[in-house]
Amino acid sequence: MLARPLPLVPSLTLATLGGLSQALTLPKTGWWPLAFFCLIALAVAIQYQSPKRVFLLGWSYGLALGLASFSWLETVMAGYGGLGQGGVLVLIALAAYLAVYQGLWALLMAPLINAATSPSVARFFSLRQPCLVALIGAGLWVGLDHLKNWVFTGFNWSPLAMGLALEPRLMGLADVLGLYGLGLVVAAINGFLFFGLGFFRKTPKKRSYPFFALALLLFGVIWFYGQKTYAHWEKIAQTGPVKKIALLQASVDQEMKWDTAYRDLILARYDLLFQKALKANPWLIVWSETAAPFAYGHDALETSWLNGLLRLSSAPSLVGVTFLDTSATPNRLLNRAWLMGSSGPGAYYDKQHLVPFGEFVPMMEELPFLKWPIFQAIIGASGAFSPGQPSPPLIHDGTRLGVMICFESIFPPMARQRVLEGSQLLAITTNDAWFGASWAPEQHLYHAVWRAAENRRPLIRAANNGVSALISPSGRIIQRSTQNEVETYIYPLHLLPLDHLKPTFYALYGHWLAPLLAWAAALMTIVKGLTHLGRARGWFRRAS
Repeated sequence: MLARPLPLVPSLTLATLGGLSQALTLPKTGWWPLAFFCLIALAVAIQYQSPKRVFLLGWSYGLALGLASFSWLETVMAGYGGLGQGGVLVLIALAAYLAVYQGLWALLMAPLINAATSPSVARFFSLRQPCLVALIGAGLWVGLDHLKNWVFTGFNWSPLAMGLALEPRLMGLADVLGLYGLGLVVAAINGFLFFGLGFFRKTPKKRSYPFFALALLLFGVIWFYGQKTYAHWEKIAQTGPVKKIALLQASVDQEMKWDTAYRDLILARYDLLFQKALKANPWLIVWSETAAPFAYGHDALETSWLNGLLRLSSAPSLVGVTFLDTSATPNRLLNRAWLMGSSGPGAYYDKQHLVPFGEFVPMMEELPFLKWPIFQAIIGASGAFSPGQPSPPLIHDGTRLGVMICFESIFPPMARQRVLEGSQLLAITTNDAWFGASWAPEQHLYHAVWRAAENRRPLIRAANNGVSALISPSGRIIQRSTQNEVETYIYPLHLLPLDHLKPTFYALYGHWLAPLLAWAAALMTIVKGLTHLGRARGWFRRAS
């Protein structure tokens, strides 16, 4: 290991490269193997550094990760969220805020890493202490990652294990540990490799072998268990009843969608797509999020058009609409997925987890100055929507549909709750035209892959401009659309047999595993930190 801290520029370079490498594990680049190595660079960079520099290095890692993985946010907020020039500020502010979590991880872990890599440990080899530090670091990482889902309404676009969805045979433990639990395994592998590689300098190579063996063992577990689980669910998915579904992908540009000059053109496009779906005699027709470019029930002529169109089909449609609830005081604008048939509107689901600054402005009531004209001019339409109330699954032909709308699919608790409520099929409607020509639609799709694998439910996804898809309970994308294509996609959907509809271990218990492990890691950090406090003070004093 390093006998002294790296200078500022090399350490910052290492930390930044670590963050960029984690971003590269995401689709579309999809270099998922980097997930098992990206934390090593940060751990090397923070060794024997002062506390301020340690936090800066962790923060730099997180900032690089954020700016690289959701750079599309600037386009969304500036072009479509009504924030104008403030879009880039939102991107930088969000990336800087999320990077604080990596900064905290570095600050908490630096003393323990220093203790586990000290000359005394290197000279009088101890396997137990570095292993414990690796596990503590993994627990803290996944705990802080998990926390991003809750603080300030929640946003975590790029968890550590996210890229494993590109290889569904690595997702076998998803129904036990979930995305964040598998992230803990990935982080632990990073830790073992870090200690294995570092001991080459101070000890004989053979003393590094146990760490490599532990890393290989963990990878072997997720690989071989994943192979077995993948084959199992692929087989089960073929034994259930088959239903034909139609996904309407109109690919309406976001700038055209709410412009009344294009309304007739958009409605004509949906008419053609719907007529094509009818020829296939589907079991269910799924439209994208807010597919209807008008306020249903408020715009009378367009509402009449939609009702008349739906009466032509014996199969119901799950239609994304904007609905103005005039029964509430004040009136509420809702993002709704409505199950509609020939007899008219039926059950519906209103989006509960809205997009901050896209569909609502956080803390609008708590900060009255945001209602001033000058701020409203910047905010534009961002604060227009209201969150929906909890509702049971939608039922069609005896099958319970658990619906999520767009942004909700990145949050594991949303899909988990649908399954605990009895959903047999997960359905996502989304409008990814917001993302423009970026990698975001592809990244957004793979969040849905995790929701299917965690809960072992088939999942259908209808996107305005793509990617529309059908996903197996194994996590495999069975069918997927071509992005920005105007088309009606007819897919054969295999529902699960009734005897395989029990909630997964993850849905029942595994959801709590990541936070529990994080609390355990935090406790161990305190205990180990106090144990090595004197030594850590000396290192930090010398580093300062």
